[in-house]
Order: sequence, then C-alpha cells, then structure tokens
Amino acid sequence: MARRLLLPKLHISKRLQWARNHMSYGDKWKAVLFRDGKKWNLNGPDGNIKYWHDLRKEPRSFLSSQSGGGSVMVWASFGFNGQEGLAFFDGRQNSPKYIEAFENHLMPFAENIGGRNWEYQHIHTSDATKNYLNSKIFTVLEWPSMSPDLNPIDNVWCNMSRKVYENGGQFYLVNALKTVIESAWYNMEPEILQTLIMSMEKRVYHVILKNGKTLNY
Repeated sequence: MARRLLLPKLHISKRLQWARNHMSYGDKWKAVLFRDGKKWNLNGPDGNIKYWHDLRKEPRSFLSSQSGGGSVMVWASFGFNGQEGLAFFDGRQNSPKYIEAFENHLMPFAENIGGRNWEYQHIHTSDATKNYLNSKIFTVLEWPSMSPDLNPIDNVWCNMSRKVYENGGQFYLVNALKTVIESAWYNMEPEILQTLIMSMEKRVYHVILKNGKTLNY
C-alpha cells in the first residue's frame, strides 16, 4: 500500500478551496498540460510502487532501493492529446536547466497540440523561471502544494515504474535505464492518458467530499 502524506490543516484548507474553485472546470482539463519530475534509480525504485492489479493474478514483486547506486532525473508533461519528449537532467537542477527544458520540450509540444495551460510546480519559483513563464502566452495554473494525488502524471510514473522495474529489474548503466524509461513513456497507451486527464473532475469532487484530505489516486 502506498504511503499517504500527512497534510497540515492549512494545506487541507487550501486544497479544499482549490477544489471549489475548479468545480466547473469540466472539459477545460483537456487543455491542461500536467508536468512533473521523477528520479529513477539504477538499483530499483524508491519505496512502494502503485499499479493496477488484476485480482485474478498473483501480485507483482519489486526490489526496492534503500541506498547507493546511480540515478537519472526525468521531467515530462502530458495532456489529453499526447505527451512531450522526455527531458533528462544531469546533476543538480536549477532555473537555467528548467527553462531550457521548457524551451526545448514543453513549448514545442504545447504549441503543436494547442494547449494553453500547464500545471504550476511550486519547486520552481525563482525570478528567472517566473519571468520566462510570464513572457509566454500560456497560463500557469494555481496548484495546491503537497498534492501528488491531484496530479495525474503521478499515476503515469507509477504505471511506468511497473514496466521499468518489472521482475525486479535493476540496471548497471545509466543509458540502459534511459532506454527502458523512454520505451515505457513513448509506448504509453493514449487511452490511459486520456482517462487520467478526465479523472480530474472526479478528483476535484472527491477533494470536496473529503473536505480537502488526501485521495486514493
């Protein structure tokens, strides 16, 4: 079972208000690009992996990384009409690297599919990043912090982790890990991505139903 975040009262209140503000968003979610990053370890995943389990079959087993080994950082976005190319980061992330990823990956993708919004990641709040975003025609959505359950790309990462680390898979070379990550990303079924996007309306409703508390997504 995946661990849940213990949300402070202030965050719960902000999540509830955010959900109320987006109750009537409806088909507008189809124009939103959801973006997030994930660290992938050579020697196995961090902690538990969520996945869709067919109850008629035996549960899958995965080796879990505790310490040591190399890793690779990946950023990506997806929307109702597809996903962008993966952006791999080497070393520490900073504003110039993040802006470069926007310019080389997110912007061309967003323009090609006609998206006008994307999810705002609170980790990137430097003046340089804000100025860059403000110079573009896209709208940056307000988003509650400590809310991975509201970000459908978290479900995408979990689905990919199942494939990348299938049968206890571990890697000795970063390039080998990158190849498997790319295969899992680019072979993601469009129907899965679209279903996740359309789940946003239910997520908003359930946040209100649970008075801002964490969801089972």
